[in-house]
Amino acid sequence: MRAVRLHQIGGPENLKVEEVPDPQPPPGGTVVRIEAAALNHRDVFIRQGLYARIQLPAILGADGAGVVESVAAGGDPSWVGRKVVIVPFDEWGPDPRVQGKDFLIRGMPRPGTFAEKIALPQGRIAAMPEHLSFPEAAALPLAGLTAYRALVTRGEVKKGDHVLVTGIGGGVATIAMVLAQALGAQVSVTSGCDEKLSRAKSLGAIAAVSYKQKGWEKELAKQAGRPPDVIVDGAGGPDFNALVLAAAPAGRIVSYGSTRGPAEKIELTRVFFKQIDIRGSTMGNDAEFHAMLELVAREKVKPLVDRVVPLSRYAEADQLMEKGEQMGKIVVDCRK
Repeated sequence: MRAVRLHQIGGPENLKVEEVPDPQPPPGGTVVRIEAAALNHRDVFIRQGLYARIQLPAILGADGAGVVESVAAGGDPSWVGRKVVIVPFDEWGPDPRVQGKDFLIRGMPRPGTFAEKIALPQGRIAAMPEHLSFPEAAALPLAGLTAYRALVTRGEVKKGDHVLVTGIGGGVATIAMVLAQALGAQVSVTSGCDEKLSRAKSLGAIAAVSYKQKGWEKELAKQAGRPPDVIVDGAGGPDFNALVLAAAPAGRIVSYGSTRGPAEKIELTRVFFKQIDIRGSTMGNDAEFHAMLELVAREKVKPLVDRVVPLSRYAEADQLMEKGEQMGKIVVDCRK
């Protein structure tokens, strides 16, 4: 089969499309023929060497969707021929509140989804929601799970809440917006790109402001008519304190990433006088993954796909991800 392998840290030229042996399923496991796979910032960070415990060569990719090609002895043969999404992690651990020491995101060190096939334990696949295409389904797992846990488990979003999603355009942010809407919340967004703000408004955002604008939190509350009850943030960075200023009294700020670097100069007096909770969130557990899929299927949620790139031109997709100009997920067609 063909697979994209990273052989050494550096530029995208180190990502090679190669012929490798077909994977063999574990006892009772499955082989999935991957139709589509999606990129995450993690894939670029690994290629750049900005990730812990990198082991090379590696087939990257946590997200994928495809068709079960075979099931090993001891597995459930009824899965053969079914459309599935791939669970993007292994071994969450016994505590649903926090991942354990053996938790692993798929795609380094274990083989990932930027390949024509993948072998998995049967518990690492789930039925694909029927209303989704393969690219849409591939866009869902990691970002959808991260957004679901941030919104539901950690953010405790309920119908009628005002939810602010920062950095709209990224994969987690865009699926967080549509999942929050599916939960009955009103959603506002920030971005540094006017085009992305306009697109978010067309998708139902009640307010959209540039985080580059001084005092943007006041403009956001003015547009929305009230400050946000829940803020879902993947950026962090030197302007994190603006989220403290933006949050409603007794609001919740959920941080799932820090793409803009460490937070600086947080006004703790604001945090405790406003009774604000700042909560961390990473990925999610098996129960949350299946609950996310149920919400997607029930409400006919569709992840945003920015574009689809052939597997044979994977390096182009990597470069697009590094630039960060997309609105939604960048997906790879693993059949081309």
